[in-house]
Amino acid sequence: MKNFAYKKIILKISFLFLILGMGTFFYGYSKILPAEKQVASQDSSDSEEKFYVDNKNIVQEERFITHKGKIKNKTVYEELRKIGISPVEIISLSAGFKNSFDFKDSRKGDSFLVKQNKEGSIEEFIYKTEILSKYIAKKDENGCFQVNKSIIKPDLEIKSSEFTIESCLYNAVIEGGEKRELVSEFTDIFSWDIDFYLYPKKGDKIQILYEKESVNDKFSGYGKILAAKYIGQKEEFSAYLFTDGKYSGYYDETGRPVKKMFLRVPVKFGVMTSSFSIRRFHPVLKKYKAHTGIDYGARKGTPIFATSNGRVIFSGWQNGYGKLIILRHPNGYKTYYGHCNSLIAGKGDFVEQGEIIARVGETGIATGPHVHYEVRINNKPVNPNTVKTAKNKPISKQNMNKFMGLVKLRSDLLNKVDANQKPDTVVAGK
Repeated sequence: MKNFAYKKIILKISFLFLILGMGTFFYGYSKILPAEKQVASQDSSDSEEKFYVDNKNIVQEERFITHKGKIKNKTVYEELRKIGISPVEIISLSAGFKNSFDFKDSRKGDSFLVKQNKEGSIEEFIYKTEILSKYIAKKDENGCFQVNKSIIKPDLEIKSSEFTIESCLYNAVIEGGEKRELVSEFTDIFSWDIDFYLYPKKGDKIQILYEKESVNDKFSGYGKILAAKYIGQKEEFSAYLFTDGKYSGYYDETGRPVKKMFLRVPVKFGVMTSSFSIRRFHPVLKKYKAHTGIDYGARKGTPIFATSNGRVIFSGWQNGYGKLIILRHPNGYKTYYGHCNSLIAGKGDFVEQGEIIARVGETGIATGPHVHYEVRINNKPVNPNTVKTAKNKPISKQNMNKFMGLVKLRSDLLNKVDANQKPDTVVAGK
């Protein structure tokens, strides 16, 4: 009897909870129903603009899905597979790009945009290399991709900046807010006169008048260096870009060409580990003997440049030199590049000044990776630092007035640090 009464109480309580639950459900449904009707009304009248954002990279629309991405540590193929594009579709896309851009040349930082239809096929594909080139691929009536390339014209700004060396030239420019490409351009201009490992001292200054490019206020690269100065403690070097209508090059303030017959060093920022000497104690052979060149230490694989135009007369292994390249130049000059890790130029090749001919190694008799650089005149070794290098032709008399006017204008701008100028004002006379 007691059990029956207990069960009766339990059933009443359960029925009560059921009634409360149904009431809550119908109350909530009545609240959201008008909103749903409103959304349905909006969808039927404006279905083309219906979209929502899944995350920052994917936007879904009524007809297609748009996916944005960037190349990081994966290939274009891997990035497209990651968002569900089929291998067949990617191969078809790659074939469309065949005459425009090879996906194997994609680099970290490149960006892309994909528009997929509901079936997952690509409707449109946009690929941007670096920041200035954009490729747009769309399917034609046969289902093949047709690719058009467009070049984004950057905004050009002329900047004048001064950097003071505290530790090294590279740090001075980087800490001054610019990038390594500007360092490389600057050192290339003065590479005939300055050994940038040995010469710079704390307190030296450099001034650069240069073109800086941007797209949508974002840095995209550097244009030309229009003028530059290196102000050292003992000497000052200057260079001004000038075009006479046929030839474009850098000249000092008197109109003499900066470019000379020989570069100072065969590697960028190489550390001089051993100088030219008629009597040096050899660290491996343990005896005194002549050291007929200069050793520049650098990381294994560092590019070695031809210091002057010439013909390769030897490329191979030669005793203590290890892997060696010898170049023959005009007027009885020869240059030697020893202890290479790999040889790029072959016997009989003609190479130009600044061209990569080999890479730094430690072959032959060597204690570490470096290049042994030698200069010989009529087969007699001479100190590379004392070679009197020939210069190219100076500015002609008929162009001198024009050049001197350019020097004055750009010198004034060099001394006006951080002066932003209109390109036409400064570039005139290039």
